[in-house]
Amino acid sequence: MGRKMGIIMGALALVIVSTLIVLTVGAPQGDKGGTPGGGDEGPNTAEMDKLVVVVNVGVSKKVSLEEARELESFLEDALGMPVDVVYPTSSAAIIESLRFGHAQVALGPGSLVGALALKVADVEMPLVEYREVIVDGEKTVSPYYYSYFIVLKDSPYRYLSELRGKRACFPSPTSTSGFIMPMKLMVDRGLIDPKGAEEPRELAERFFGEVAFGGGYAQCWEALRKGQVDVAVIAGDVVESLYWEAMNNSRVLLLEEGGQAVAGPNPSHVVLVSKRLDPALRQRVIDALLRLNERPELMRKYVSAIFVRFGERSVEEHLGPLMDALETIGLFEYYLGR
Repeated sequence: MGRKMGIIMGALALVIVSTLIVLTVGAPQGDKGGTPGGGDEGPNTAEMDKLVVVVNVGVSKKVSLEEARELESFLEDALGMPVDVVYPTSSAAIIESLRFGHAQVALGPGSLVGALALKVADVEMPLVEYREVIVDGEKTVSPYYYSYFIVLKDSPYRYLSELRGKRACFPSPTSTSGFIMPMKLMVDRGLIDPKGAEEPRELAERFFGEVAFGGGYAQCWEALRKGQVDVAVIAGDVVESLYWEAMNNSRVLLLEEGGQAVAGPNPSHVVLVSKRLDPALRQRVIDALLRLNERPELMRKYVSAIFVRFGERSVEEHLGPLMDALETIGLFEYYLGR
């Protein structure tokens, strides 16, 4: 079987397996039992002959399986073993493939996927992405960034509290910077009572009169620009041209108690590695990923467009703000069940 066909079959197999897993999560596992991290017993990785790496959702729309071969070759050379880089189409596929041992590494999943995987799968987070983002109006390399509630410059509203009952656009209900952290800001400021909320739209509609999930920051900015909504969110990790177009033609809302309506810090994407990996292989994987710091173009082309380098951060330091936000807005179980 050729390389291309092997990659395609590997991707199809992962999708099929992940789909079956999603349908059977919670079913009895017989004599298999579970691991301390909440995952289920998987293949004996000490005897594995191939490493499976799953990559951030959404990249598959931009990268062909054949193109991904360049990243595979780099990792194979660094590890001295076959590697399959697979591009799942859902966050659930990433988490379940790690949980059930069908993948051993997740490269560049978003912080929400990382937080949820750490909860239910037997994985660790050895590295995080340091990315080119904009913080306080300056381009910088950082493992975190912020998001902002904005209105048009000629908007009559100055304070976030004045937007009660108005129209709002968020990029996605599963976006850390575009929804979860902004909702935490609103709960912390007493603008939303999260008690009993069962899903994201319900939570947001406890303050806003109309809530749209635009599908991305660009779509929400366009809706705001055209007057279709009264307020939107923009974040410091978007394409630089979009960030400045939005910020130069808008105002950041203020908080009644002082300061701007700024949410964060929003953690960058992460690396997850199965704890089932043989310790020696685990270290080789980490060393191989750190070698990508010398080839950042591979990450930029095939995983994360604003990647600069990998670095170490503790789970508490990196994902602590997000985990606190999930508890604050009361939707941890909702996201865990997605």
